[in-house]
Formats: sequence, structure tokens, C-alpha cells
Amino acid sequence: MRLFIPDTRPQRVIAASNFVNTVGSGLYLTAGVLYFTQAEGLSAGPVGLGLGIAGAFSLAAGIAVGRLADTHGARGVYGVTLAVRAAATGGFLLADTF
Repeated sequence: MRLFIPDTRPQRVIAASNFVNTVGSGLYLTAGVLYFTQAEGLSAGPVGLGLGIAGAFSLAAGIAVGRLADTHGARGVYGVTLAVRAAATGGFLLADTF
């Protein structure tokens, strides 16, 4: 088990935040579809289309965000992207139509 734990404290913090982020993403991807289809009553087709568009946008935005991280520092850019992601996820509570 010691092989999987980074040696220095900053590496452990990054590994822990990445783990929490990954688990949260996995939970969202499974529960999000259920929320939109069951709680909000949207059909599966538009939900899949919307999530697909969001995925394509995030892949394209990754290039720009990587450039920002190179020029302005990774820590600040990572914090801003997490805040934007939290706000966007919170915005899903307001969605009731496609």
C-alpha cells in the first residue's frame, strides 16, 4: 500500500484532491443521468446529448485551460476551474427543460 502514497506532503495533497475529484465525477456521471431523467422528467435522449456536448466542450476547453495554467500558474487556475465547475453543477438544480 505504501507504493501508492506519494512521498512529500504537496504530492499527497494533490493526490488526495485528485482522488476526491475523480470520485465526485464518477458519482455525478451516474447520479446526474438519474436526476435529470427521474427527478426532472427529461427524456434520456436530450440528457445524453447535453452531457455529450458538455464533454466535448470540456475536452476543447482543456487546451485553453492548460495554456492558462502554463502562463498563470497551475494552482490558481485549478482553483478557478473547480469553482466554475461547482457553480455549473449547482446550476443544474435550475434546469427543468432541455
